[in-house]
Amino acid sequence: MQIIKTAIAGILVGMLAACASGPRVYTDADPAADFGRYQTFAFFEAAGKEAEEKYTTLSGQRIEDAISTALEARGYRVDIHNPDFLVNFHLKTEEKTQTSPPVYMGGYYGYRGGMYVGWPGYVEPGTTSTYTEGTLSVDFVDRQSNQMIWEGTAVGRVTSSVREAPNESMRTAVASIFAKYPYVAGSSAPVPLAQ
Repeated sequence: MQIIKTAIAGILVGMLAACASGPRVYTDADPAADFGRYQTFAFFEAAGKEAEEKYTTLSGQRIEDAISTALEARGYRVDIHNPDFLVNFHLKTEEKTQTSPPVYMGGYYGYRGGMYVGWPGYVEPGTTSTYTEGTLSVDFVDRQSNQMIWEGTAVGRVTSSVREAPNESMRTAVASIFAKYPYVAGSSAPVPLAQ
């Protein structure tokens, strides 16, 4: 019985650690949008491209594939001729700097009634480090009204493990966004989201 309890505790700790290391996700939706009327989608021609880009990057293709998979899993179908809504996405990276202040480690005096010399302590110097932050945004736009109806954004650090496994990294980022998307095709009632 103790082994089972330990195993369950280990699994829960692993799940919490996985959640803590994932990207931060933010979503917003148009409260007036009737999600029950959306069943088909297509991508904007310029989805994921900067203004000067004339082609889809490998990262862009990975993201588009992951978004299509996520939408199709929710019952939506691709319709490039007459979609109900259009999908756009944007991936950007930015160099960030993180600074921590110096930390004073206090000393002690009079330990054991004067048997030892006091220790004055020391100051741990502050640190400055740089890292790359990645932001992936996914937008849904009503094709008829040209109004945005939903957006999801994932923000996280771009680590060496992310760079070494781009397929998995893109799928994970898109999955984290769609974990917060509460609709399925043809239904206006949101479904409960996993916590």
